[in-house]
Amino acid sequence: MEGSLEDFYAQARDIGLEYLGDYEDDFEPSPDYYDQKQPEKMISGRIYLAMPSVQAIQELLSLWARYKSSQRMPNGKAQWTELFKRLMDVRPWGPQDRIPPEAITGFREDLERNPDSPQPVEIEFWFHENEAARTSAFQRVQREIVALGGRVIDHAVIPEIRYDAALVEIPARHVETLIGNRNVSLAQSDEVMFLRPQSVSKFDFKEEDSGSDGEPGATVELADNLPIAALLDGLPVQNHIRLASRLIVDDPEGLDENYPVSQREHGTEMASLIIHGDLNRGGQPLPRPLYVRPVMRPTPSGERTPAERLLVDVIYQAVRRMKVGDGDEPATAPSVVIVNLSLADDRRPFARLMSPLGRLLDYLSNEYKVLFMVSAGNILDRLPVPPFRTSAEFEAATPEERESAILLALNAHKSVRTLYSPAESVNSLTIGGAHAGSAFTGVLPADWYDPFTDGSLPNIASAMGLGFRKVIKPDLLFDGGRTPVSIVAAGDELVIAPLRRGARHFGLKAAQPSAIGGTRYEDFTWGTSVATALGTRAAHQIYDTIVDADGGSNHADADAAFMPLILKALLVHGASWGPKGDMLDQTFGPRGQGGYVARRDDITRLLGYGVPQIERVLDCAQNQATLLGYGSIRPEEALLYRIPLPGGLDGVRAYRVMTVTLAWMSPVNPRHQGYRMAALDVSSASEDKFWIAPERACQPSDKSVVRGTVFHEKRAGDLATVFNDDGYLLLRVSCRATAGLFNEAVPYALAVSFEVGVDAGIDVYEEVREALTLPVPAAVRLNA
Repeated sequence: MEGSLEDFYAQARDIGLEYLGDYEDDFEPSPDYYDQKQPEKMISGRIYLAMPSVQAIQELLSLWARYKSSQRMPNGKAQWTELFKRLMDVRPWGPQDRIPPEAITGFREDLERNPDSPQPVEIEFWFHENEAARTSAFQRVQREIVALGGRVIDHAVIPEIRYDAALVEIPARHVETLIGNRNVSLAQSDEVMFLRPQSVSKFDFKEEDSGSDGEPGATVELADNLPIAALLDGLPVQNHIRLASRLIVDDPEGLDENYPVSQREHGTEMASLIIHGDLNRGGQPLPRPLYVRPVMRPTPSGERTPAERLLVDVIYQAVRRMKVGDGDEPATAPSVVIVNLSLADDRRPFARLMSPLGRLLDYLSNEYKVLFMVSAGNILDRLPVPPFRTSAEFEAATPEERESAILLALNAHKSVRTLYSPAESVNSLTIGGAHAGSAFTGVLPADWYDPFTDGSLPNIASAMGLGFRKVIKPDLLFDGGRTPVSIVAAGDELVIAPLRRGARHFGLKAAQPSAIGGTRYEDFTWGTSVATALGTRAAHQIYDTIVDADGGSNHADADAAFMPLILKALLVHGASWGPKGDMLDQTFGPRGQGGYVARRDDITRLLGYGVPQIERVLDCAQNQATLLGYGSIRPEEALLYRIPLPGGLDGVRAYRVMTVTLAWMSPVNPRHQGYRMAALDVSSASEDKFWIAPERACQPSDKSVVRGTVFHEKRAGDLATVFNDDGYLLLRVSCRATAGLFNEAVPYALAVSFEVGVDAGIDVYEEVREALTLPVPAAVRLNA
């Protein structure tokens, strides 16, 4: 299109359009609008959203009609022709847009559970910049709700993420009408962007009792009373022997009085796993208290987020209270830099658009300098495995044959096994469950099958990526239980399903409430919530190591404002695909160089960056060294890092690995298709890219590692190379604006590691440490 988007927006304003945002979507190809090389391929496009006056929409449709009939545009409107050439259709936002397919599914499920009760419906309004316009729009819809016999339960506006929504109740018969005919009543309201079932995160009680009372671990004196990790979840059993004196519970709503101890299941599990890890592993408890803010309520069947509140506002208010205070009250835990959110909304599977809760986490991450650890979600749906037609064939196959078939089946169903909101958040670390758990002994009950051969693959129930605009998601895998499968159907094709019960055979051990009120009960659990809690624990352990000056840390005085980024970078820094990455690269298609990115993206949907080896980040072995830096950079700038190389490698043939990880929190622009405003990158500043280790390891493609807010690349090689650039590796960190103009300084953290084979006999750590004592500037600011 000739001219800039700003020109188009200006012309749109001239005819009366209020610009509300643009979003990426996919479209079916049409006979006159398709990819010439791949006619069947879905077309990626952009939807421009505007709330026009009647006169404005009439003029817009008139211009479109002129274009369709090949007429000349009026004076001053010639650029609309260039825009229209790139559009399939121009039409008002209608009922088919306001109620997406996943919303219909959710409404049906609600009606099946409570067919005669008023139904909760979440309304997302078009966001107007003008407060009076927002109020007027809400009041018009409120009158319509009342006319239907319904009521407004909650209403929240968060301008920072362009969020204006209401939670309402309407009679069941009207929801049935919406499902059967979307061209009625509320679905035609011009003020409404989306109608969806209420966003909820819930956990049902386990239907088995297979645990026992445990013995308390060694008492560890808390090193500091200031928490650096927070848990937003259910209310834990505060006097459980694993948790007593280790929690700071912030309960402003007084839930403790009406939250039966026997129902405090999920919060107790998560707190136990964060503080102690898997109790079967016998790890040391964390040396700081865990801040807990309950955001769930007890129900007859389990726990859930509040029925009378919008979930987005619940999380927004909880984080603000923690970091900056509530009204005249001071912040309750301003020292927190890690927030565990083992919550997922299974009503909101990721489907191209960023969810409001995902937008909120991205905003809060950047605004309050916190790292959210978010669970990917558990997909418990049945999975057809076509190569096998009968259970006998499945049983007769080798473990490797079953593994390969199941992985191909997961890939074939990737479109329906997507992340649950808010796991698509680009600033957060999204955690999937690895196929690993301490309870697994290699022996399973009859008719149970271990789907995979080791723990570097994902738990079969762990939701798959990618995220918004194909960002790498999940980011990491932590132990989520070695979940077995059972055969649930066998006809023309065999169907398997993950087993939800029997975690004592495959899960991880954690503190839990006792049905009879004891404070020592422990049982087994599994899933991506478990994995997320372990990820939070790992981040906490890295923090403790970094600030431990007595333990030899060189970064004990690191600026606290950069800590979330340092933790984010170091968590990812130790991750890799391992041997299963190579296996999947041979198993998945399409083949050939042309299919490289698509093939690697499909592997990334399962593995993310892989399973991190935290001990490799924390330990200082002789044959490896990790360098850590942090700073800020503005768009269109670049920083040059001069990193000393171990001199013993100069001209020596030896296996070596170099890993580079860059992490940042990007401001976001919810109005813009690009959304992520800051794109950072690491590139070589010398003639030969990363020449010390030229071959890229089996990992996400170079196209995908630059899409999100983590850049992670590993290179390996064993060829002898002669040092250039006076024995320094030159790396350029650059920044560009990708979703509108801005000139803010973007904080980042950079981790660079060298490792050589033990047989090389090179003391990498000592050589790099000595080189760092020389007075050489770490970074030089350049023009990009």
